[in-house]
Amino acid sequence: MPLLRILRHGVLASTGWLALAALLWQHHGFLWALLAVLTWVGLLRMFQRAVLAHAQALAQP
Repeated sequence: MPLLRILRHGVLASTGWLALAALLWQHHGFLWALLAVLTWVGLLRMFQRAVLAHAQALAQP
């Protein structure tokens, strides 16, 4: 999968998580929104590590 496509998917997923947090805040309160944001941050860190590993693999001959 090309690197740019992976990055686009990551941006789309991030937007979805933030929209979920906003909806949770409106309907269920701050703590559920905070849980969604913390989950998003953890997944974003994992995604960034995976993209970096993929880019390094592409750079190696």
